[in-house]
Amino acid sequence: MADLKIPRLNHFIASGRIANEIELKYTAKGTPVVRFTLANDRRYKDESDQWQSATSWIECIAWNKWAEFVANQTHKGSPVIVEGRLETRNWTDQNNQNRKSTEIIIESIQVLEWKSREEGSSAHDEEVPLPPEETAPQSATSDDVPF
Repeated sequence: MADLKIPRLNHFIASGRIANEIELKYTAKGTPVVRFTLANDRRYKDESDQWQSATSWIECIAWNKWAEFVANQTHKGSPVIVEGRLETRNWTDQNNQNRKSTEIIIESIQVLEWKSREEGSSAHDEEVPLPPEETAPQSATSDDVPF
């Protein structure tokens, strides 16, 4: 069989609500990073033709300007659309167990509903400019991640 050239495509898009409080952290080198879970709901019909719902919990990481944007412009419950790439990392936990996780590295995020963090229900009247696209530093290792 001839060499098959497969395009290198790793692109993920999902919508949902931020499922946890946002906490901006910094690596030892001072790089801003935010980790959050995206709750993505879907509806489907079961074997008896009844509608059911299920939620997927998607781990997301935003770096640099996107981390600052998420920390400043979103909160738990914010509806968003995220775009990024899938990345899997391996590490050893406190109990010396090998662990593995798959996460979305945010390359773009859109906030679908603007609400004040303090009041929770009043909408912003102004558009907030999005930061330039940035991703994780090329030299980031699991030692750089503060969680």
